[in-house]
Amino acid sequence: MVRRFLLGLVEGLVVGIGLAFCAVRGLGLGAPNTLISALLAGAAGLLVGLIAGRPVWAHGAKTEAALKAFAGSLVGVGLSFALGRFLTAPVDLSPLSLGAGPAGKLLALNLPAIACGLALFFELDDTGPSATKTRLPAPTHKQRLTSSDDVSSDRAEFDAPREARVRTDEKR
Repeated sequence: MVRRFLLGLVEGLVVGIGLAFCAVRGLGLGAPNTLISALLAGAAGLLVGLIAGRPVWAHGAKTEAALKAFAGSLVGVGLSFALGRFLTAPVDLSPLSLGAGPAGKLLALNLPAIACGLALFFELDDTGPSATKTRLPAPTHKQRLTSSDDVSSDRAEFDAPREARVRTDEKR
């Protein structure tokens, strides 16, 4: 559980800080308008959905990763609107060239927070490969799975469920 928590934290920080750095330093968007902030948060949710939990390159995880990416982008957009609306404390990150303004409008704070939250959720929600490989032990020769000793016909034995058809070697 701790390992998944740390992995989700690292994945979220890498995606969020990387996207925020590209947007702020590369495009010069320190505190963009609401639409651009929501689009970038949706992109962060999409990227996190593809890599957190069972990543898209894992065997048999393409559909799951696509669903997580879609849900992550929608949740990212919603969280971006919520942070912009309710997080109004003034923050000045201009000494780091990351912008100044309300905390909910700064990409350098929003994108890492959204990406970390989503990555932690997807990582902690993933049950992992150990839960899917649980197997029941095979019946032994001396194990009896039927409820009655006498079965009158072969047809009744054939119609019974597979577990009931398992017989010991002495009976056959």
